[in-house]
Amino acid sequence: MAVGMPRFAATATAGALALALTLGSVAPAGAQLGSIDPATLGPDDLETIIEAVGSVPLGSTAGSLGSVGSADIPLGEGSSAPIGTPSPVDPSITETEFRGVERTRGEYQYWIVASESMQREITVEVVPSRGEGAAPVLYMLDGVGAPVSSTGWNHQGQIADRLADEDVHVVNPAGAFASYYTDWEQPDPVLGNNKWETFLTEELPGVVAEQLETSGRNGIGGISMGGQAAMHLAATHPGLYDAVMSFSGYYSTMDALGYQTVRLSVETRGGQVDNMWGPHRSGRWAENDTISHPEGLRGKAVYFSSGSGEIGPEDLQEYGGGADVQNLLIGLVLEKGVREGTEAFERALDRANVDHRVDYSDTGLHNWPNFLKNFEAGWEHIKPALED
Repeated sequence: MAVGMPRFAATATAGALALALTLGSVAPAGAQLGSIDPATLGPDDLETIIEAVGSVPLGSTAGSLGSVGSADIPLGEGSSAPIGTPSPVDPSITETEFRGVERTRGEYQYWIVASESMQREITVEVVPSRGEGAAPVLYMLDGVGAPVSSTGWNHQGQIADRLADEDVHVVNPAGAFASYYTDWEQPDPVLGNNKWETFLTEELPGVVAEQLETSGRNGIGGISMGGQAAMHLAATHPGLYDAVMSFSGYYSTMDALGYQTVRLSVETRGGQVDNMWGPHRSGRWAENDTISHPEGLRGKAVYFSSGSGEIGPEDLQEYGGGADVQNLLIGLVLEKGVREGTEAFERALDRANVDHRVDYSDTGLHNWPNFLKNFEAGWEHIKPALED
């Protein structure tokens, strides 16, 4: 019996999830898990999944659970502490400034930038262009697990190697754990003082232009939470970004699925979601609902992709050959929700006459192997917009 099955079988007693988790071997379990419809999951199933989401640090969100309805899903007992503690507020920080390169690791530089809006220091992971002369800037955003001192675009994405032959500066802000890269209404006791939209759009570009020779062209991208934020920032600040790419993002904050995505991502990590945008359906929530106002994406190179929620060979490898049923199941449910949201976003862009490219994979759960399988396609689609 695969690792984790006894715990799940004891608690998950309803719907397709319970059936899958009572199976006794990896191969049939994979087949059954790949056919789970999130809408069939019962309350006991959801509580089990949420407890797992809260106790396992993931680079993803818990959004697809929202497909069962708009009522708040129970959080369970677990929570996932930030990977590192956000730097404390320093009232003496009254301007944004570059404070130096803290360290280097191969092609990666780790800048310390003091943020006026957040009144704290931010680590920014930078891979300067290896070409000569001015180059465009590509900002890449992490998922919900965003560590404080480095990013998944190094450790999981190996982005320096992926773009080794490209004339582009890569800039990855670190430490935006469960923040949605947005301006929070007020500081959170656990997640700190977050004014990421201001930092990314008003403060960091000036620092980058001072330290690197830039062409004036900018792109932004991300995975999961970071993909959702990248699409919002590109639509909301059309004069700043020329291109955007998102891998397994979700683009609504107002529908039931999007609401649960955001709430669970924040609250299973110890934050209080009302500290971010206030009560659900307030104006701030609506502002971040890109699917309802995608017009700001017109004229840009727009790329996004999704897996299917069906288990593929890369997924089995990622989850220990299928033995890590707990994380495999979470990744399955999340990507099924992402697929639904990606299809809805495609329809919204079509209605708004926004040119775009979207790729759907036949398999893929909510994990880095799935995110990265479409990276080259995304880069090739947005690259011309950064070179003009």
